[in-house]
Amino acid sequence: MKVHTIDLGFQGHPNAIAAFLLEGPAGPVLIETGPESTRESLLASLAERGVAPEELTAVLVTHIHLDHAGAAGWFAERGVPLYVHEKGAKHLVDPTGLIESARGVYGEQFDSLWGEMTPAPESRVHALAGGETIECGGLSMAVLATPGHAFHHHAYQVGDTVFAG
Repeated sequence: MKVHTIDLGFQGHPNAIAAFLLEGPAGPVLIETGPESTRESLLASLAERGVAPEELTAVLVTHIHLDHAGAAGWFAERGVPLYVHEKGAKHLVDPTGLIESARGVYGEQFDSLWGEMTPAPESRVHALAGGETIECGGLSMAVLATPGHAFHHHAYQVGDTVFAG
């Protein structure tokens, strides 16, 4: 497995938000999408690596905060399976409450910081409890329940590498 760290250039700042592209034997896997406001940067980085969004075998998010999963629905809308904690799944299918809550915190800055959030088609969302092993892109991944920063948080382990978010 080869791992690419993709700097999303959030608000023009390097090293603030990242996504991870895994090259699996059966196709690419994306861990984290960042916010919708950085989607174009993410797409450009994927294209530089020869990956079209529809070629992703899966998108995995560690938790549903906008800086980690804000663009996840956009990928799911294009047919990419989306993996998320079972308590966060409903918020990716219907992000209304998540958006309203964040707008209450960020006010007028919300749009420039996070952008819109596309609802994910329910059929593309795979809810995980933690403790499972999933297969994505030909890679076996352990789903680790890691509550703390968020109660709906997972880390994903592939071999001896852990993606903690």
